Amino acid sequence: MRKYTNLCNSHRRFFALSLGLACATLSSAVCCHADSGAITVAQAAPAGAAERGTVKGERSNVRSRPTLHSEVITQLRKGDAVDVLEHKTVAEHEKSMEWLRISLPETAKCYVSAKHVADGAADVDNLNVRCGPGSSYRDVGKLAKGTKVEIVAKKGDWAQIRPTADCSGWIAAELVDVQVAPAPIAAPEPAPTANSGEIVTPPVAAPSGPSVSVVNTDPDVLVTYAVKDGYVGSVTESNAPAAFELRTPEADRLSFRVAYLEAPGLDLKKYDSKHVRLVGTQRWHKGDRYPVISVERIDMVW
Repeated sequence: MRKYTNLCNSHRRFFALSLGLACATLSSAVCCHADSGAITVAQAAPAGAAERGTVKGERSNVRSRPTLHSEVITQLRKGDAVDVLEHKTVAEHEKSMEWLRISLPETAKCYVSAKHVADGAADVDNLNVRCGPGSSYRDVGKLAKGTKVEIVAKKGDWAQIRPTADCSGWIAAELVDVQVAPAPIAAPEPAPTANSGEIVTPPVAAPSGPSVSVVNTDPDVLVTYAVKDGYVGSVTESNAPAAFELRTPEADRLSFRVAYLEAPGLDLKKYDSKHVRLVGTQRWHKGDRYPVISVERIDMVW
């Protein structure tokens, strides 16, 4: 019995020692990746831009987040071309504002922790790219291990790099004219031979994008292509331009109107109070508080 007790105690001591060594190793790994963002899920970006835009503001700020209080990464001039990656509507100060996430131009200053760059490449996964030389600045992208970077300058423990394809920022949508990308043209199918004996079914054409028009000749009306998420609601005002509206998700029991909705040929009533994603043409008359979206397509968001 005494031998059995001694053997159990020996096993317990060995297990405790192994557990302590494992914790020490894990702690060391976390410390050396202080700015790698390894715990944070990397923000996925589309492989290619779906839309192109042209800046129409003289000095247009590009920010780290879709809010007027976030850091300015760089400024764009009138006529600069941008790749639009995402549309987002944000409620700020009881007012909705539309933002565009764009690829960062070469003029943007991006920084990474210099200790995590070796031989011109990131040596850790999910390495944060920040808009300033310090961990207090917001991240504007993440680099996978092995991603090559071009170092422009060094500032203390931080290295300024040229923006990579993984870096992006936000610009107010009202400062950009967005052009809708044309639908891809499918390659023609080869014709079957006369004696092949095979029954060939003609290919079914893929559905094209919404048949919206963004051509406008009235200088007092801004017409743009719109892709928006939100909740459909009924409008009670008798003088409203439409019977339905798109609202932001409720936060602290508050929800804000994004736009009025009109949908010729679509029944918006069945989407009342539902979370949807819609596409169509947005018209914003000068002096109006909210735009009107002519809905071409609407889908439920589950």
